[in-house]
Amino acid sequence: MHSARHATKILYVANPKSRNILQENNTQKTLTDIEKISLNNKMKTAEIQIAAYAAEHNISFDTLDHSSEIIKISFDDSEIAKNFTCSRTKATAIVNNVLGQYSFDNSINMLQTIKFSLIADESTDKGAIKDLVLVVRIFYEHKITDLFFDLLPVADATAEGLHNTIVNYFLKCNINFKENLIGFASDGASAMMGIHSSLSTKLKADIPNLFIMKCVCHSFSLCVNYACAKLTDDVEQMDRDVHTYLQYSFKFAEFQEFVAVKPHKIIQPSQTRCCRKNT
Repeated sequence: MHSARHATKILYVANPKSRNILQENNTQKTLTDIEKISLNNKMKTAEIQIAAYAAEHNISFDTLDHSSEIIKISFDDSEIAKNFTCSRTKATAIVNNVLGQYSFDNSINMLQTIKFSLIADESTDKGAIKDLVLVVRIFYEHKITDLFFDLLPVADATAEGLHNTIVNYFLKCNINFKENLIGFASDGASAMMGIHSSLSTKLKADIPNLFIMKCVCHSFSLCVNYACAKLTDDVEQMDRDVHTYLQYSFKFAEFQEFVAVKPHKIIQPSQTRCCRKNT
């Protein structure tokens, strides 16, 4: 065994041609390893892009089990497609542990260095769990951008509890909110916008120059509710009857064509808080 290795070594040293062949074989092996690494990186990139596409367009991850097989079949001449695997389980893991964490870390880095405004709203989900959603508005890359920051569970939905939750979270993320927070917006709930003790007044105490804006939509909603309260039920019922009668009427579309006007849809009366009696 030792003699065979020794003979091979002598052959390698003595024969330049043999030495060149061995060097070529070693080079080919290195290139093959590089190609494998490159292919693996391209596969990961493709999987991340598909997962991001599904998340951005609100596509059910259940459909990815099927789409992965379609990609393999449709692009069978591509090594990336042949090895592509991005089912719902992997897509969920990519979104939660890769894309989500990257976006969150990137958001924190921006809020640590630039000015921003905070949009907050508190709600209770169907599981009776109170949550506080935080959205930040920043001026980034020459445009105004809204970013979802986080959804925080809250045990105390009072002004004091909400204020402590937000302040403690900013401190946890090492964000100097007293320096970088320049605006706050929310709905008109007492805990958010009360003139005596609310989240806005407490933030204003922390940041005297903070710009406060109450949600315009909620203010308009109150105006509409008070206005509709002065009308009789017949007015609202007539609006609903007109919509019900004309929404699928072929004659209505035919009449619009006859008088040479652009076809219009009959808008359904809103079911949101802007309607009378919140119906």
